[in-house]
Amino acid sequence: MKSMLPITALLVLTSSAQAATLPLNPAVTQENIDETICVRGWTKTVRPPFQVSNAIKLTKLRERGLTEADKSRFELDHIIPLALGGAPDDVRNLRLQPWSEADRKDGVEVCLAHAVCAGRMSLNEARRRIWKDWRAAGRACKSKLASPQIWRARNE
Repeated sequence: MKSMLPITALLVLTSSAQAATLPLNPAVTQENIDETICVRGWTKTVRPPFQVSNAIKLTKLRERGLTEADKSRFELDHIIPLALGGAPDDVRNLRLQPWSEADRKDGVEVCLAHAVCAGRMSLNEARRRIWKDWRAAGRACKSKLASPQIWRARNE
């Protein structure tokens, strides 16, 4: 049993380090969600201007060997959405997402934001879940955390 202690300590440290390095908006904390992400329209106040987003999108396309002609095939997606306090213009938090996935992920984002604002999930847990795997985060949110009405309204 003694040999497990260092492994457990390492896992805790690794988990804490990963949480600390997520691309987050430092203005959003668990303590102030009622004045930030839980206020309708708040994300509009932090969304990067089109020129910034477009430049990042073009860079991401080039990194994948694509051209500007491919731009309409993708949304520039915040991995940790602004509605969960993701960093607005940190390139680590932005990726090209095929439009075929965009609506489904948007539904997950809404579900998690509702769960956080209703106090059914902590902000940090929602952020970690969506960063790790948005599909699994959606299944967890659907099955355990959000009212079925919210999920159905967004995903049907």
